[in-house]
Amino acid sequence: MVKSKNLIFTAVIILACASAFLYLLSNSTVPIFTVKEIMDHPHADSFVNRNIQLVGTVQLVNNTGFFITDPEDVNNASLIIYINTTNVERPAGFQPGKTILVEGKLISTTNMWKFRASMISTKCPSKYE
Repeated sequence: MVKSKNLIFTAVIILACASAFLYLLSNSTVPIFTVKEIMDHPHADSFVNRNIQLVGTVQLVNNTGFFITDPEDVNNASLIIYINTTNVERPAGFQPGKTILVEGKLISTTNMWKFRASMISTKCPSKYE
C-alpha cells in the first residue's frame, strides 16, 4: 500500500514538472515581426498588449521616442510605427537610418500605430564599415 502511494505521488510530481516545463517553453519565445508584417497581419489587434519584437529602420527621433519604418520599404510612408521609449535606454549606435530590434508591447493600431518599448538593440557595428 505504501509503495503504491509513493508511486502515485512520484508520478504526480513528474507530471506537474513536465507540464510546467512545457508551459514555460511554449511561452518563452517572443515573436519577431517587421513593420510591414505586423501592419499587414489580418489580426494585428490581437497583438495589442502582448510582448512582441519589431525590426525596423529608425526615422525621426525625439525625446520620448522615434518612428520606425519597414527595413525593406523605407520610402513607404504608410508603413510607420511610433515607438515610445520613455524610461528605456537607447544603445550605442542608435541613430536615424539604422536598423534596430525593439521589444515591447503594441499599444494602438488605430489612427497612428504605437508601440511601448521595453528594450532596444542595434546590431554590432562591422569593423569593415
